[in-house]
Amino acid sequence: MKYSILSYRNSKLHQQYTLVTLWAKRTMRQQKTRFPLGTHLIVKHWGYSHHGIYAGRGRVIHYSGFAHLFKKRPIEITSLEKFSFGKTIIVQSYTQPKFVGRKVVRRMRSRMHENSYHLIMNNCEHLCTWAITGVESSPQVIRMMNRLTTIGYVSSIMSYMNSMLLTVTTTCFALVLYIKKKLRDKAKHKNIDYLFLKDDKHKNP
Repeated sequence: MKYSILSYRNSKLHQQYTLVTLWAKRTMRQQKTRFPLGTHLIVKHWGYSHHGIYAGRGRVIHYSGFAHLFKKRPIEITSLEKFSFGKTIIVQSYTQPKFVGRKVVRRMRSRMHENSYHLIMNNCEHLCTWAITGVESSPQVIRMMNRLTTIGYVSSIMSYMNSMLLTVTTTCFALVLYIKKKLRDKAKHKNIDYLFLKDDKHKNP
């Protein structure tokens, strides 16, 4: 099948070829990228970030739970491409790391095949911070907790405001009914007084 230049550029075949080319270029760039041993790598996903330690030769050691949509998976070593899923890799820096380089990689390897992943208590970020600082920590869990706390506070305020609004609304309706009743009572009394006056006039012409 023959294509003109214009029809080829507008064809699905050309679009697919372009996508494959872009993916190949990105993969080649990542393959050429070399991080220092023991570097803490981060890949941002929608709603969370995935963490791993660079082990050399284009490989990353990581807890793969976050990489598989919260499924429980063991600590494993994978290629840089598989770890990143084609996304941009961010390097986490430390001012005073307790362990660096090969020591970090050894610490990660000492826990290889461990299968105790927990989203809150023992996730991929906990593992990486432990390997470098000696202390397990997960700032993204803290951020998530802070967000939930904020949402909780806002929800409680809104519910309080709703209850206050309900009270005000109820009070307003009660006052309206009270005022209407008073006006009706006043109108009745006026009619009675008017009838009395009318009767008196007839009796005393």
